[in-house]
Amino acid sequence: MNQFIATFHSQYGAVQFLKHARDYHIDCRLAPVPRILSSSCGTCAYYTYKDWNPGFVMKDLESIYKASDTSYELVFSNEDTL
Repeated sequence: MNQFIATFHSQYGAVQFLKHARDYHIDCRLAPVPRILSSSCGTCAYYTYKDWNPGFVMKDLESIYKASDTSYELVFSNEDTL
């Protein structure tokens, strides 16, 4: 399993992502966005999954990063902005 960080355009999007992750039984928690990453709302979701795409990409989703011990790799960027 891999660790990912999802950033969002709004806090509503972050909460909806958390709700969907729980519905799909994906380990997920909300937290402040790491300073090295930018985010519109300041809230991100840390989740563990085999792939970056847990099966639901939402409009409020800004970006997804694969997290390692020392860095973050951008794996998805939503081109639809609000």
